[in-house]
Amino acid sequence: MKIPSLREDEHAVAVLATIVTFIILVIAIMVLVIVLANLWPTFTTSLTSYANNETTFGPTVKSLTPLLIGVAVLLVVLALIFGMQVFREGGLFG
Repeated sequence: MKIPSLREDEHAVAVLATIVTFIILVIAIMVLVIVLANLWPTFTTSLTSYANNETTFGPTVKSLTPLLIGVAVLLVVLALIFGMQVFREGGLFG
């Protein structure tokens, strides 16, 4: 499969598709951050209440859950980046 270059792609379809994909990626990340920022205070309040009521697993769950959420957000961002063909077939940097 031959990757189109700018000389052959006179209408810049590949470049336009890459720009649109990048804009969609940025908007998706912004939506994810806004949703997390709005849900975070309620979530941490519930975790603190659970940690105070449950003596065995409460402190462990309270310390591990934010780390797991961070990993999940990172995985979502990576899935968006690699799933939306940003780096495939030339992508942004090719």
